[in-house]
Amino acid sequence: MNHRQQNGMTTLGWIIVIAIFSFIVVTGFKILPLYLDFMNVKNAMQAVERRAEEGDSKVDPRSKRDLWVSLANQLKINSVYGLKKENFKFKRKDGVTTITVDYEARKPYFDRMFIGAHFVYSVDINK
Repeated sequence: MNHRQQNGMTTLGWIIVIAIFSFIVVTGFKILPLYLDFMNVKNAMQAVERRAEEGDSKVDPRSKRDLWVSLANQLKINSVYGLKKENFKFKRKDGVTTITVDYEARKPYFDRMFIGAHFVYSVDINK
């Protein structure tokens, strides 16, 4: 038997594996909040859609103002504070109101680099 046979990873090999794993974990922790916020935005938009279709008197799908007030309240409930009215578009055509959100989210990563994502989502209110 050869006594110089390699039995495992070297210290340098372990350092490289730990560095790669750490990079992946840090990236995940930076990206996860972006997607959680987007899920909260989607939930808020779906709540407004449900309320409008169920006939809530405070949410008139023909009124952009009513839709925005209801949506802004839902965003507050879901703890979403970074979006503005400019990120939302309200369009009405043939009895269907479409609410679309379109925004970019950025988080600092390292030094002058950032991680970003672009989100677009729409709901249709048939009323």
